[in-house]
Amino acid sequence: MSIKDKAKGNIKKKARKIAFKVLKPFLPFILIIGLLFFAICTIIDAVFVQEVQTDTSDLPAEQAEIRRLCITKSEYLNTCHNYIGSELTNKLLDADNRENDKLIEWSHLYAIMAFHNMSDNRDINENLLNEVASNFESTFKYEKDTVTIETITKDKDGNESISRREEEHYILVESDSLIGHYKYNYETKTVENGETKTTGKVFTNEELIGEKYEKLRKYLKEKLNISEDDLDTEVQVIIQAASGYYEGEESTAWLQDDSSSTTIISDGSGLVPTGMFIWPIPGYTNITSHFRYENSSYNRCIQIT
Repeated sequence: MSIKDKAKGNIKKKARKIAFKVLKPFLPFILIIGLLFFAICTIIDAVFVQEVQTDTSDLPAEQAEIRRLCITKSEYLNTCHNYIGSELTNKLLDADNRENDKLIEWSHLYAIMAFHNMSDNRDINENLLNEVASNFESTFKYEKDTVTIETITKDKDGNESISRREEEHYILVESDSLIGHYKYNYETKTVENGETKTTGKVFTNEELIGEKYEKLRKYLKEKLNISEDDLDTEVQVIIQAASGYYEGEESTAWLQDDSSSTTIISDGSGLVPTGMFIWPIPGYTNITSHFRYENSSYNRCIQIT
């Protein structure tokens, strides 16, 4: 290396040292500003996604009204047959919200109606909604659990005293919904954390009774005459459509009306409907995951009127 190159290298090193000394006092502020910027962007993104997924401003009034009716109906179905022991309640009460992944969503109802529309040309309207919903009333059963909390304290002389208090909450012991019939198992445990000892029922596992989506399977067989061979595929079509998932535009011929428009276009914020097709449930435009059937050629759009 020449003397000239060494001199240039030394100058660069000195320049970096000087720049670091100048910026060092401001580094905490730069870090804080960066974190704030990240947090603000995250919040804005979350709000935007939520708004996109729930916005109905681009929907025709009739579709927006059906969506509203589906939301109201699903809320009713999730609370109409709930019990604490033998006492009827109209609430979801589990302390750990264990019902969340067993609830029937408004989009389940919409997807079933859309399936009707494709298979037997039924109009998607309030009458069909009421007919569908009457087959999917959920039941959640609860028990009251008492949690005992003991705290050991010491006075200045080292003498121990125990204070005890009890808290009551509800635990889910059984659920029966579109998702399936489940029982929930618990065992009484005592957990120690420092000077505090907590005794109560702790969830161990859930047990599926029968088949998953048993009510939906029964409905498709009895109301739409779906064969046993096709049942698993059709159930997954409805569940995936209700979740807002999508895979391709391929469809089987019997699902399509010759008069239907199958054009799907992108406007930059998701896919938007033309003709009788919408992507894939009103208010759902965010793709969270893709799915495919390894042993089937069924890849569907949801068709609505």
